[in-house]
Amino acid sequence: MSEIVRERRLLNTWILRASIVLCLLLIVIGLSVFFVHGGTHIPATPSGSLRQIIRHAVHAGTGLHAGTFLDAGVIVLLLTPMARLLAGIYVSARVRDWLYVAIGVLVLALVIIGVIAGQSGV
Repeated sequence: MSEIVRERRLLNTWILRASIVLCLLLIVIGLSVFFVHGGTHIPATPSGSLRQIIRHAVHAGTGLHAGTFLDAGVIVLLLTPMARLLAGIYVSARVRDWLYVAIGVLVLALVIIGVIAGQSGV
């Protein structure tokens, strides 16, 4: 059982480190672009549905806008718990711990339903 615990800790550590490094890198790039452009144009905060925000980020990202990198950094940070949840489901499935797989899938389904409900205005 200690091998499984060690594998879970290693996977969680890797996910946390990777997400923090990626988040920090994106925010530093965003701040650098902001200051290179003079630091006078405050990045716009996107609003609307998730699809509109992603479309805006992709469009603004092609023009190297600071806000795109800043938003991407925050999104990476917000999705870190989801990555850990998926990793937990994966490890639990590998060791055939079906109770934790079921709990993880249920939590994942609730999060997805919450995102969909939030996008539809329900």
